[in-house]
Amino acid sequence: MRKGWRNKLLTIQLISVFALLPVAVSAQQVATGTDGMVASAHELASQAGAEILAAGGNAVDAAVATAFAVTVVEPNASSLGGEGYMVLSLADGRNLAIDFRSWAPGHVDNETDASVMTGPESTCIPGLVAGLTLALQEYGTKTLEEVMAPAIRLARDGFPLDAVLYDRLSELYGFTEYGTDPVIGPIYFPDGLVPEIGSLVVNEDLARALELVAEQGAYAFYRGEMATAIVDAMDGWFTSGDLQRYQAVVRDAIISEYRGHTVIGAPPNVAGIVVAEALNILDNYDLSALGGWDDPKAVHLIAEALLLASADRIPYMGDPDFFEVPLTGLLSEEYATERSALIDPGAAMVPTRETPPGNPYPFMAAPVGTDGGPESPSTTHISVLDEAGNAVAITQTISSFWGSQEMVSGFGFFMNNELHNFNGYNPNRLGDLNVVAPYKRPRTVLAPTIVRNTEREVALVIGTPGAGRIPSTVVQTIINVIDFEMSLADAIKAPKFTSRVGYPELHIEGGYPDATIEALKALGHVVNATHGALDYYFGGVNAIIVEDGLMTGVGSFRRAGGAAGRR
Repeated sequence: MRKGWRNKLLTIQLISVFALLPVAVSAQQVATGTDGMVASAHELASQAGAEILAAGGNAVDAAVATAFAVTVVEPNASSLGGEGYMVLSLADGRNLAIDFRSWAPGHVDNETDASVMTGPESTCIPGLVAGLTLALQEYGTKTLEEVMAPAIRLARDGFPLDAVLYDRLSELYGFTEYGTDPVIGPIYFPDGLVPEIGSLVVNEDLARALELVAEQGAYAFYRGEMATAIVDAMDGWFTSGDLQRYQAVVRDAIISEYRGHTVIGAPPNVAGIVVAEALNILDNYDLSALGGWDDPKAVHLIAEALLLASADRIPYMGDPDFFEVPLTGLLSEEYATERSALIDPGAAMVPTRETPPGNPYPFMAAPVGTDGGPESPSTTHISVLDEAGNAVAITQTISSFWGSQEMVSGFGFFMNNELHNFNGYNPNRLGDLNVVAPYKRPRTVLAPTIVRNTEREVALVIGTPGAGRIPSTVVQTIINVIDFEMSLADAIKAPKFTSRVGYPELHIEGGYPDATIEALKALGHVVNATHGALDYYFGGVNAIIVEDGLMTGVGSFRRAGGAAGRR
């Protein structure tokens, strides 16, 4: 990676210096440090993780602390009733992932209506508590009580309402019949109205839930009194037995290479393969010779690669506990070369974007792409790096904003609405990998990613919300950094586009030059250009970059993002 990026950030960098817990720390959208870094969608959540780093915790400890804190300060996008995926690249050489995606209740079948968006029948069995407690137990160094203390403090003592959460609460106010819901209203609309920006948001019920988890671990959520309250809130949609059966799973991370860098991503039921395959295809082109992020030739090549990668997602990617995904074929260099040959640098492949999948099976003898050795924006991402070189990327979600809009009474958190991420039953698609089934995890597009450089040192920890735009945003940000040598802040700020099968237009965010848009149209793309302010649907990247021993964290510019570093 090119040296000198840090100089581009000096005008907006802030260094946070930490002492032992409890500690007052500050976070900014861009921060630097040498001994650890946290970037998340909210500065208070990043501070929570930084406190744990300052107290001697490792990246996993800090990531778990941040993840629980996010459920307090960004309740519209993350919750104890949610799910996620964690990718870990440890200093001892191990690359792995923790799958804590939600799964369907035990009574469902392929005729279950998977299109329901709100209420109990939109809900899957949550995995967040199981996943975070598993990560801490297996790879952390601190106790649950220690890492959850900042989140409990935020819930009990409150935090100032920011403009981003204010907007989301304004939407919820309408959903809940002007804040009169007897469970939600007293917490988020205490006076029957949306609180003013700067008002203190207190959730004592959630503090109680967090305290129970801190004391009892996952037992509190899946078997204790909280479990009873969850089943009651779901009106029988799933049972206590469904909750008790849930398990988070440790999986091998998927490993690919891009420009000599090692890309470590999430396994097949999310979008790690889409990111890896798109980068594999683009490895056949010298993007650095082009004019940068707004060069129409570069946009064209990246869009076509993303289209080809997304075409392989539907027929080949699903819950690996139910299907054998042709992983080594999809990740092989030979397959990427075959797919790249379909790209015409001078014309859009298929203007309608209905591109057929490839056939990865002839390439299954390629080197194994795993390593276990030494449309809603309501998702959030956390990136963490410690001084030893342990890196953690977590993307967690409740699917739509406010999930199912069902809050668990007495415990202050919303349940997810993940069931709609399954495909409904279609007799013409009997081989569909994403048809709903008991205890099956739906396919989504989460893409937490860690990149190590040519010296195998952590270079980038990255991820984003953004629903179906997640793979496009992650790929473009990585390319902006590696190929176009942009600072991380500039790489994240640069406007984005999304390219995927099933969407006939190349959807481009406001900020691209008119000349770029016209050139793309001349290449045959059907362009939908969104002019105006940056669109958060294109993601809210929270990432960390390392150069010459200096860690720079960037919290999302499109949300209330913040980074906190330790020096």
